[in-house]
Amino acid sequence: MGTSRAPATGSILVYIRAEDGRPYSGIPQINLIVEESTQNLVQTPRMTGNAWAFSGLATGMSYEVEVKADGYQVARQTVLIPDIDGGSASVMIFLRPLDSRLNFHPPGGHFLLAPRAQKEVEKGLKDINSGKISSAQKHFQKALAMAPGNPYVNYVMGMSYLLAKQLANARPYLEKSVSVDPSQAPSLLALGTLRFDQGDYPGAIQVLSKAVQLDPSSWKSDWMLSASYLKQRDYKQARDHALAALKESKGKASEVELLLAQALADLGDRDGALKAVQSFLNAHPNGAPQIRAWANELQKAPPVAQKLTVMNVAEHSTTTTAPAEPVRTIATVIPPPKTELPPEKDWAPPDIDEAKHFVIPEAACSLPKVLKAARKSAVQFVDTLQKFTATEEYQSVEVKRNKSLERPESQTYSYLATIESPRSGTIPVTEYRDQSASEEQMPGRLNDIGAPALALVFHPVYQDDFKWSCEGLSEWDGKTAWIIRFEQRPDRPATLAALQASSGTYLLPFKGLAWVGSSGHVIHAEFDLVKPIKQADLYREHFSLDYKPVTFKGHKVTLWLPEDVNIYYQYRGHYLHHYHHFSDFQLFWTGASQKVGTPVEAGVKKSD
Repeated sequence: MGTSRAPATGSILVYIRAEDGRPYSGIPQINLIVEESTQNLVQTPRMTGNAWAFSGLATGMSYEVEVKADGYQVARQTVLIPDIDGGSASVMIFLRPLDSRLNFHPPGGHFLLAPRAQKEVEKGLKDINSGKISSAQKHFQKALAMAPGNPYVNYVMGMSYLLAKQLANARPYLEKSVSVDPSQAPSLLALGTLRFDQGDYPGAIQVLSKAVQLDPSSWKSDWMLSASYLKQRDYKQARDHALAALKESKGKASEVELLLAQALADLGDRDGALKAVQSFLNAHPNGAPQIRAWANELQKAPPVAQKLTVMNVAEHSTTTTAPAEPVRTIATVIPPPKTELPPEKDWAPPDIDEAKHFVIPEAACSLPKVLKAARKSAVQFVDTLQKFTATEEYQSVEVKRNKSLERPESQTYSYLATIESPRSGTIPVTEYRDQSASEEQMPGRLNDIGAPALALVFHPVYQDDFKWSCEGLSEWDGKTAWIIRFEQRPDRPATLAALQASSGTYLLPFKGLAWVGSSGHVIHAEFDLVKPIKQADLYREHFSLDYKPVTFKGHKVTLWLPEDVNIYYQYRGHYLHHYHHFSDFQLFWTGASQKVGTPVEAGVKKSD
């Protein structure tokens, strides 16, 4: 008589963070909901290190984690426990204050634009520099239509309204830019300036403080923080940020001397205030008579009278009164620092060894379990799918040394990829494009072929060719994921990809990072060369791939397929950016057959 096996059980670890990424120190209410039944599980999580743990849960199921905490919005996130005994899933929950108008997220990677959108942004920036703000906004609107969630495009659109003094129109774009990517000090400075101009001084302090944290040399942010703290009558903070602005600006912010003087006067430091005013007058010998009169008054008046009210950057005068005697008001304007558009990003994202990604360091990562789940997902992909079709939008553009862009070459294809069973240490993946589109007819100097198959790096056929490590728990596009690092082993041949040039065929050793979800699917991946291929004059090849879930019609199988693929090459003295966007997926079970177009081997890059 056989014995029945106990059902497989697993666990969920919940990491709770404040919006700036620091651990939440309170006691939250955490509910666990079975996604299919929408019923709460009656289970109290236990504290394990810096995580809350649920155990004894059925594997192969999706759960919704709901977190409630006083003073914060209710947060929810769905997580899947892998269908293996002892399977574990981790989830990161970020709490957002109830009164916060911005939804801050940890940095989520790079936000480079597709060539067409980039071209529209460049046209708009050119118009702004020429004072043609209305024309610039038309170009930015076109870029937004192609990349509505891109933080940089939202930023420049918001800046166009800010420069036009249309504050109400600027606000939603700047807030969205900062919400999507709060790691850019220029965007935070622009939003802080706008909030100050609208009289929202606490809101200005919120974002300007983040700007200074990100870039301590951002003297313009310190300038605006000093003015904001003055409005809140926090004179010590106003003094400290005025001093920081003066130090970092290296003589470019002499007007801040007046903010410093106001703060010092309100702190009772008459001599310090006088010194700051005199410093301003030395830099501005033709300064307003009221400032000179105030300097004279500081020299002879008792400390109780040492008050100065300075008009704010929004050009609205305010007067501070003191109980002992009237305060002298200086009717002058301290202009805000000029808010500049940020410099263009580099022609390509940084190498994976240089990029910094948000992780929770104390989250215990079981590399064998994550690799097992990712391997299972890759095997399912190969065993289940014989082919898939899609619409492919393909663009190729050359980035010049001065970072200007050539006009992109574009084409749209009906695309078909077939996946065969592993053989001879490889997995044959073949691409077809319609319109008799051979690789020679594809736009660009260099044709990249088979990039969508790179996630197969986790398949058993390739997995032993790489060294693996776990960077930690992170997220991508709002989804919790483990960042897994891999690098080609020097004692193994590089079989994942190759460059086919006139001088020969060169195997490409890769290193990379993959954001792996709880079920083992790859959400995002980035690849770089381990070292340049000098014989082929290939010095840089960077892949950035975003995947999306696609479900078979009539079947309970979901596979993650590439949606956006960006590739950057430094090849033969040229800097190239290729962009693939796949949509309208159709999936076919193993056993079906269909062929169109001309086949090309996957994983091979062919040069001109």
